[in-house]
Formats: sequence, structure tokens, C-alpha cells
Amino acid sequence: MKIAIFFNNHRGLCVLNRLIKKKKNKIDVYLSKKNLNSHITKRIKKKFLIIKKINFKIVSKIKKNKYDLLIVAGWPLIFPQELIRAAKYGTINLHAGRLPNFRGGSPLNWQIIEGKKKIYISIIKMTKKIDAGPVYLTKKIILTTKENINDLHNKVNKIYPYMVENTIQRILKKIKPKKQNIKLKRYLKQRSDRDGKIKWNQMTDYQVFNLVRATTSPYPGAFYIFQGNKIRLFKCKISKLREKIEPGKILIKSNQKLVGCKKGCIQIIKERLSK
Repeated sequence: MKIAIFFNNHRGLCVLNRLIKKKKNKIDVYLSKKNLNSHITKRIKKKFLIIKKINFKIVSKIKKNKYDLLIVAGWPLIFPQELIRAAKYGTINLHAGRLPNFRGGSPLNWQIIEGKKKIYISIIKMTKKIDAGPVYLTKKIILTTKENINDLHNKVNKIYPYMVENTIQRILKKIKPKKQNIKLKRYLKQRSDRDGKIKWNQMTDYQVFNLVRATTSPYPGAFYIFQGNKIRLFKCKISKLREKIEPGKILIKSNQKLVGCKKGCIQIIKERLSK
């Protein structure tokens, strides 16, 4: 197949390397300048085009190449309808959430924040409406409470290349993707740094623990304000202390830094003053 892959992060790089390794496809690479992980450009073994925005010129260029399939593997720019339909078999999108319940942005982060122990990732056929296309494949991943968003990304990046291979085989065998149950649809917003604020009087120890796991490196980290300073929290654990601590109040006990929550308290393990 003649394939064009669009990405800006390690997920797309892992998929690209797997496709190259199989030596069955002709592949062109398009990178988004927006949020581009500059480290991956040094690891791409093919020529690539960096796109600042998708305009008429870019769409025309892609259409002229007459691709069999377009693959979106972590891409921040909106695909116009004309581009979605530009390839013979259309466009597939690697959406890291279970559909239709985790449509929208930051699906991996949201699944951890909501305390999910079973994480789902999907591959869908892209349509004009965001994350509403029929589903080719869904994969379940087990995430323990000892693991965080970085661990989850590493797991996802290892699995997606094989899911893409499987999806391509399904397409060639003319196996149709399954429509989503729109009764279960839910859209979650793309998270930003301000969403990482810890609200001690509104959140339980378990909720704070999950927020920290979901926003630690490579993300900026959850944060709280103390004496006018923004403190970034990257690792914590739920404390077994039975003593009641007022939400937001700090207690130093046995060389442990504890903070009270709406229910229970957490022990801070790794934090730093935000710049």
C-alpha cells in the first residue's frame, strides 16, 4: 500500500518504524510543527515534510500522491473533509480512548483521572465529526496503581504498531468497522495546565493521587498554591494516617510531608517549586 502517516510524537514514530520494518508499503511522513517533539525528527529514517497548517496547497499535494491510506497517529491540526477522503481507503485515526465514552481530548489522562484500571485504546475510520467514526479495533490495557501516565504511554506506543498492521489487513479484507453506540457518547475536553490544580477541599485522597499520576512527566505536573507559590507535584501516595488533617493543611510527621484532602490525606514524595 501507498501510505501517508501524520504525527508529531513517539506514538507515530513507533508506528512508522513498524511499517518500515515490514517493507510492504511505500510510506510518506508528514509532521505537525505544532507541538512537535523535536527529538523524534533525529530518529526518523525517511524524508519528512513539516506542516505548519493544512491549507489548499497541502491538500492538493497530498491528493496528487494518490495514497491508498492516510494514518493519523497523534496530530493536533484539524483534517478537512477533503483530506479525510483523499486516499483510496480513507483515513484511520489512533484514538487513545474507548469510544464513544472517551471522545475528545486527552483520553489517556482522563482515564487515569477517573481511576480506570482497565485502559482502552482504539483505531477508527476518521469522519468529519471528531472521534465519531466507526471503530476498527479496540485494545484493553491493564494499568496498576504503581504506574503513571508515562508508563501508560510506553505501553500504548508498543501496542499501536501491531494494531495498525491488523487494521490494514482488515481494510484489505474489506472487513467493515463497527458503528459507535451514540447513546453512550461523551466528549471530554483537551486538558491544559490549569486543569492540573489540586482542590484539596473538593478532592479525596484517591482523586488527588490519580490526578498526580495522570499529569506527571512528560506533562507539567499537578499543582497547588502554598504561601503564594505554585508547587508542582509529580509523585505522591495515599497515606494510611488515621489522624484527621484539614484539607490543604500540611503536616510533617516522621519525616513525611502529608496534606489533608476532603477525605483522607496524601503523602508527598516528589515535588518542586514551579518556575
